[in-house]
Amino acid sequence: MDGMKDIASAKAIFQHARKRGFAALNDIFRAGSPPDPPLEGEYAGEFIGLDVGPGLNQVADMVTARWMPWKGKIFDPIDATGDNILSRDSLFLARIVWPLYRGYKHITSERYRAFAFRMYLAPGLADPDRQVLKLDYNLKSNPVLNVRRVLDELVQVDADFYLGKAHFKWWWGTWQLVAYFSLAKR
Repeated sequence: MDGMKDIASAKAIFQHARKRGFAALNDIFRAGSPPDPPLEGEYAGEFIGLDVGPGLNQVADMVTARWMPWKGKIFDPIDATGDNILSRDSLFLARIVWPLYRGYKHITSERYRAFAFRMYLAPGLADPDRQVLKLDYNLKSNPVLNVRRVLDELVQVDADFYLGKAHFKWWWGTWQLVAYFSLAKR
């Protein structure tokens, strides 16, 4: 299995047939395993695709094709925590959208960290027969209306290469798979 090549193929399918692309990504995800060794340090991220619903998908595709401030994640295996890495050009908008959030951390003049998560191994939401690394954003420090409703799941699909699912919990209690992303060791 060549994780990077398989994901690139699934991403190409996704561009033309969203449901088939998601199915191909899910097959790759299910063939993965929990990260070993544990993730530590910075990982570059690539947003693969979003599926939230007709109409919204097209708007999201247009925006993310032109601007993707999410750049990856940073992991601390000792504390079983981590943060997202974002481009500095998104900080002004982030402060408008989340005016009470105080978790922004400077990395460089081009990047910052935000939206902490805790990590643990557990069965997958949609894949209860698979162990995955959960990245749980339901922390008191995160914005309650949206960020705390996110649960990422991660599996290793190649050496230092990982595929992730992003789930969102709707206000009525239902979880929805909304996106796929990949991470690679920097």
